[in-house]
Amino acid sequence: MIIGIDASRANNEQKTGVGWYAYHLIQELKKTNSQFPIPNYRVVLYSDRPLEGELAHLPEHWESKVLRWPPKRLWTQMRLSWEMLVRPPDVLFIPAHVFPIIHPKKTVMTVHDIAAERFPESYNWFERWYSLWSARYAVKKLWKIIVPSEFTKKELLNQESRIKNQGKNIVVIHHGYDERYRKIENQTDIEQILNRYSIKRPFILSIGRLEEKKNTRRIVEAFNRLKINHNFQFSIFNFQLVLVGQAGHGYEKVKTAIETSPNKSDIIIPGWVGPDELPYLMNAASVFVFPSLYEGFGLPVLEAFACGTPVVASKGTSLEEVGGDAAVYVEPENVEDIANGIERLLSDKSLREEKIQKGFERVKNFSWEQCARETMRSLEFFAE
Repeated sequence: MIIGIDASRANNEQKTGVGWYAYHLIQELKKTNSQFPIPNYRVVLYSDRPLEGELAHLPEHWESKVLRWPPKRLWTQMRLSWEMLVRPPDVLFIPAHVFPIIHPKKTVMTVHDIAAERFPESYNWFERWYSLWSARYAVKKLWKIIVPSEFTKKELLNQESRIKNQGKNIVVIHHGYDERYRKIENQTDIEQILNRYSIKRPFILSIGRLEEKKNTRRIVEAFNRLKINHNFQFSIFNFQLVLVGQAGHGYEKVKTAIETSPNKSDIIIPGWVGPDELPYLMNAASVFVFPSLYEGFGLPVLEAFACGTPVVASKGTSLEEVGGDAAVYVEPENVEDIANGIERLLSDKSLREEKIQKGFERVKNFSWEQCARETMRSLEFFAE
């Protein structure tokens, strides 16, 4: 029995949400190695270059297969498809969005969201067509689909209302979170990381691509609103805004908002920050703000909860499903509402403490171990 897994996104050096999902899930699946009920099985990790770091440490019955030859673009459709044609596994698992056009009958793919349908302007024409085609075909034809939330499942079913199977092949499996995100007591270590990026407390933190879909422009505008309203009333409002992430689609509008802000000197843009340093920034933040216009899950919300940082998140996406009653929710297209949500957590100590404690409890419901176990069940290769 051969189980194939596309590890190409998990092997990216600078991973974002989907890459981290693939990485953590594969790492946790390795730990189930002794629990496979199938004799004579193998797991093959396919990638376009040699596996790096912890990903390269493989247990018994696991192997890496590097599919090197060109093209660098469309690797999935050309190189991985060729592999599926000449040496197909019994089951193929695709953790990240797009499956090879040639694939085994038993192919399982994770559809993280269909943001390209709701926000087509955030993608070029090919990315938009490619991702939506893949999602639609997957729901209609693939053996099984994994989605990270009930929200994403509803989005898929609403998009494809004429699906004959009514989504019976769609399985909802929540993500876990990186356990490096935890409460850190060593303030000296925290200060060293803050100094590295010229960040001073107190500050509001946002993590994600600097783009329209992540609502970065309105975060800057809400920050301006807070500074105007409270700069001379409360010392806690003499804070910075830290925007962690690389430029995304629509960055020009974000850049303009930052450059024209009267508080430009208080807006810090460190770029991409590695996973060993981000937990320190999250611990030090007064509030984590995540009013994204569209999310299939929203890992950073869990990471903030685990660090004891109160969260402002958007209504109307998966974030309410993930955060439960542990976050303050705002209308993402209303700058005043975003500003008010942040202000409530900064100025109301009892509300702040309530949300922090609820966050600690909420995050206990999510883990990569649980995600891996449920994923194995969906592959029909796991039994209690």
